[in-house]
Amino acid sequence: MTELIPYNQNSLITSYDDAERAAKAMAGSGFFADTRQASQAIVKILAAREIGLGPFAGMTGVNIIQGKPAFGANIMAACVKKSGRYNYRVTEMTEKACSIEFMERLGGKWIAVGVSTFTIEDARKAGTKNLDKFPRNMLFARAMSNGVKWFCPDVMNGSTVYTPEELGADVDEDGNIVSIQFVSEPEQDNEPELQVQTQEPEPENKPTIPTPLLEEAYGVKTSEGKLYGEMTAAGLEKMLSHMWKQLRQNHLEPEEKAEIERKIKAAQVVLAAKRTGEIN
Repeated sequence: MTELIPYNQNSLITSYDDAERAAKAMAGSGFFADTRQASQAIVKILAAREIGLGPFAGMTGVNIIQGKPAFGANIMAACVKKSGRYNYRVTEMTEKACSIEFMERLGGKWIAVGVSTFTIEDARKAGTKNLDKFPRNMLFARAMSNGVKWFCPDVMNGSTVYTPEELGADVDEDGNIVSIQFVSEPEQDNEPELQVQTQEPEPENKPTIPTPLLEEAYGVKTSEGKLYGEMTAAGLEKMLSHMWKQLRQNHLEPEEKAEIERKIKAAQVVLAAKRTGEIN
């Protein structure tokens, strides 16, 4: 009999190259209306990977709004459940309020560490949308996000927890974004809703990297003594893939890990500058 091998979705993304291939496939599929560019998909996939989730979960449950990551309530709830250290149970779920009790496993026993309650009055004060359509869903999402912030922030691996509606998005019953209303500038009354682009626009101005940061990254050397700034983009990408594999080794000393992380950041800065044409 063939032995069944447990499926580990995170093993699919073991390097930046893996993430890039997955991002291109998902962005090109046309199934994700809010993600038309591979670069957008990469950010979602990498954000999901940091909290132990696979690429598809990242595409459907992670959104970047005004530069901040927003997670669906189902993503946060899944992270709590799969942590093994924390758990939760809903103690109240009505159209008036939602209460969630959070627990932590200490000394082999589940200990209650706190209760997160979000009421309809709290929601109105916060300007939460869609309360008339599906209040129970909205109240659960906000009670969950507050509870994760207060009682088990480590399940999100240090990421600040927001739900999409906290950052101004209109969502449907399942928490999927329908539209995003950006914060208006002082001289304007209203900003237009986010429009999904059918093709990647040509940038009016190429993004720039702060000169001191680029200069420092440019001068970092490989083990053979070659400057990062003198390497080709293909060479940098290959080196990044190798360093990501090194970083996953469990036997690394803290100093070794910190040095590899420093070199990865430097390589990413130089590679971005080469792609934008800031350096050749």
